[in-house]
Amino acid sequence: MTDDAIAQRQQQLIQEYGPWTNHNLRLGDKLYTMSANRCSGAEVKVRRVLQAVRDFCGEDLSRLRVLDLACLEGLYGLELALHGATVVGLEGRESNLAKARFSQEVLQLDNIEFVCDDVRNLSREAYGSFDVVLCIGIFYHLNAPDVFEFAQQIANVSSRLALFDTHVSSTAEQAYEYQGNTYWGRSYAEDHTAWGSIGNEESAWLTRPSFYNLLADVGFDSVYECHQPMVPKYEQMRREGQADRSTFLALHNPPHPLKTTDLLRNQPRDRYGDDSQ
Repeated sequence: MTDDAIAQRQQQLIQEYGPWTNHNLRLGDKLYTMSANRCSGAEVKVRRVLQAVRDFCGEDLSRLRVLDLACLEGLYGLELALHGATVVGLEGRESNLAKARFSQEVLQLDNIEFVCDDVRNLSREAYGSFDVVLCIGIFYHLNAPDVFEFAQQIANVSSRLALFDTHVSSTAEQAYEYQGNTYWGRSYAEDHTAWGSIGNEESAWLTRPSFYNLLADVGFDSVYECHQPMVPKYEQMRREGQADRSTFLALHNPPHPLKTTDLLRNQPRDRYGDDSQ
C-alpha cells in the first residue's frame, strides 16, 4: 500500500468513525495515526509494557501467545505482534477495531487477530489460554461484581503473566463482598465515550491493598508494581494528589519451599488490610 493510499484510507476511516483518540502509531516515514508531533502518553506506556513482558517472559517474544483486553486502537497488541508474538485483541467497539485492523493491514501483520466482544465474556473455553494477558485501562471501568469475576477469568486464561495498568482508590469508602471476602474501594461515575464503560453507569475502584488481595484470591502467586520505565503522567498525578494509577504485574509461579525454616509451613497467607472509613 502506497503512502497516498494509506493516507486516503485513513481519512475515510476518520470520516466514518472519527479521529484516533489515543494510539498514535507510526504507519510510514511521515504517516501517523494521530500526528508526528503529538505524544498521547500511550507511546510512553508501550515501552513499559514491552520491557515488562521481556523481563518476565524472555527476549524471544515469538514463543508467546498474548491477549490484549479492551485493546482500543490496537497499539499494545500491534507492538507485541511486531516483535513476533501471536496476539488476540479484544475490543467492544467496532469503531476502535476498524482503526486497529487498518493499522494491522498497513503493518502487514498476520500474527494478530482483532475480535469484537465484551471483556466480561472472557473465558478459557471461549479464547483458550495465553502466556501474557494485557489489562490496560479497562479494569477500573467495571462495576461490582463484574470486576471480581473479570479478575478471576484473567487468572484462568493467563498461564504466566497478567499486566494490569489501572487506577486504584486512595480511600476505602465502600465495602464489596465477593465469595466470602470483603474488598474496599469507592464507586466512580462512568461515561460512555470511546474510553468509557459499556453498559454500566458506575465502576468500582479498589484500594491498593484490596487489589493485591483480589489478585491473590483469584490465584496469582506473586504481584509486582512497575516504576521504571517511568510514565511521567502517573508521577504527576501522584504529586498532585489525584487518584493513583500504576502498572501491576501478576504472575503464576507457585512458591518454592523454604530450606532455612519450616515455621511458615502451615501458616495461612497474610492479607493486606484497608483503613476503612
